[in-house]
Amino acid sequence: MLLDDFAKALSIPQHVVMTEILAVRETNTYNIHTSDLAAKIPGSCWFGSFEEIADYVMTHAKENDLILTLGGGDIYKCANLIVEKYKERA
Repeated sequence: MLLDDFAKALSIPQHVVMTEILAVRETNTYNIHTSDLAAKIPGSCWFGSFEEIADYVMTHAKENDLILTLGGGDIYKCANLIVEKYKERA
């Protein structure tokens, strides 16, 4: 029900990289998927794993970029992967 609102809010950053929507206790009764959200956000992309997201970020992020990981559940694991890959590169 909030698909358009999420799309509007996520259109503010220059780049948006997403993973699948986390379903904790809910059932996807509206049949909405990340691909539906990404289709409404110009220039956004989505991946099925944190590893893919971390690789994408490391390939595309530039010096002085601010990288935020937002979400529920274990999204912190994605941030940790990005930090690990950054340390390996440095």
